[in-house]
Amino acid sequence: MQPVIAHEYGEGAPLLLLHAFPLNHHMWQPQLAVFGHRYHVLAVDYAGFGSSYWAPTTPADVTHIDDLARHIITMLDEYRIESIAVAGLSMGGYLALALWRIAPDRINRLALCNTRAAADDHATKAARGRNAAIALEQGPEAIADIMLPRLLSEYTGNGIKRLVRDMAASAPPRTIANALLMMRERPDATPLLPHITVPTLVIGATHDPIISADESRAMAELIPNAHALIIDDVGHLSNLERPDLFNAAIINWMQRDI
Repeated sequence: MQPVIAHEYGEGAPLLLLHAFPLNHHMWQPQLAVFGHRYHVLAVDYAGFGSSYWAPTTPADVTHIDDLARHIITMLDEYRIESIAVAGLSMGGYLALALWRIAPDRINRLALCNTRAAADDHATKAARGRNAAIALEQGPEAIADIMLPRLLSEYTGNGIKRLVRDMAASAPPRTIANALLMMRERPDATPLLPHITVPTLVIGATHDPIISADESRAMAELIPNAHALIIDDVGHLSNLERPDLFNAAIINWMQRDI
């Protein structure tokens, strides 16, 4: 099996969707229902999540997120896509920035959703290490229970909560642990921000306990001509909690002149 699997929808301008941790491409269901009628969408499963497979032979280090980005570039080559719009949420945003670092010429616009450019601070690194150990010792259900309150706001319905928990609990323990360590060791992407030259959208949320609205605004200010949207009363997975606002913002971003 391949380390990166793309699920393909629709025709038109190419759009790459990169999912959050510890989920898979099914988190984009509210977007696929809309964007599949407008664009050529590639919703990716990566790093062992969903229907993909990835079993690194060495401990996660600062190069591994770039390795994963290179797998995506290889996938784009297989689809013969030279230039694509990239939207990543949370871990998907880290990967989107890794793509910009190694292959900026392949990206024609960038959406960074509920994510940050900065490397992890000491406390976050420690938490990722603890959670990696929990995944290996107690299984994915334990991680799903830890993550769910951090991914969704108090306003979220039970249907979305079940969807998110089922996705989080479906990933293999080693996949979860490796992704946590890969995120922990990723390099600081903040120096890249002033050099992003494509139309950029930054989406944040007022009730996101992982990425504050202020942090999203600050990241947008470092990117030339970026547009920031802060969605009220939603948590980390803004695409699931307010798909109407999220989808409208993405469609507007896709229509911006390059």
